Amino acid sequence: LEVLLYFGWFYDILFFLVVFILFIYKGLHLPYPSSHYEMEFTYLFLFAIAEPCRIFLGSKGNKTEMAAPLIWCILITAPILALHIFYMMGQTYVLKIEQVLNGIALGFSGSQALLGIFAIAGFQNAARVA
Repeated sequence: LEVLLYFGWFYDILFFLVVFILFIYKGLHLPYPSSHYEMEFTYLFLFAIAEPCRIFLGSKGNKTEMAAPLIWCILITAPILALHIFYMMGQTYVLKIEQVLNGIALGFSGSQALLGIFAIAGFQNAARVA
């Protein structure tokens, strides 16, 4: 889990920078309907706020073997996954590179959540045995 969180953090930085540049490109060269551009751009900054919190909680819960931070990490993962799906299929203009980037991000976030669930189960079993 920690390895996925570690490399996921670097991928999230790359993702944010590339998508930010793509939004600037799309805003300059494509005719957006009113308020759609601002809404989609705002979602990117909400992602930039929520994702570091999610990664931190997941890492903290994994390192300390505590279930509560991992549960919060998994709860925050749900809107992050929804945001990636929106960026893959629901935004006004979806570029092929955005589909690829969001697909990879979905893989990272989904596998982190799945391994987080397994880690919580492992922590609970270890607590019962001890």
